[in-house]
Amino acid sequence: MQSDITAPGVNILAAWSPVSTANIINYNIVSGTSMSCPHVSAMVALLKLVHPCWSPAAIKSAIMTTG
Repeated sequence: MQSDITAPGVNILAAWSPVSTANIINYNIVSGTSMSCPHVSAMVALLKLVHPCWSPAAIKSAIMTTG
């Protein structure tokens, strides 16, 4: 399986639940694919908002061909 689209996923400043740790913090630096998915999802949502009639293939193409 090959990824066609990649996104940043290393050292992302993200919201953090204080319940998940003993320390009371609201933000934390985390890494991994779970951090890159929101970047691509947000980009797709914004493109869909601006171009509501674009197909999924058109959105993928726009993301892949934009530097």
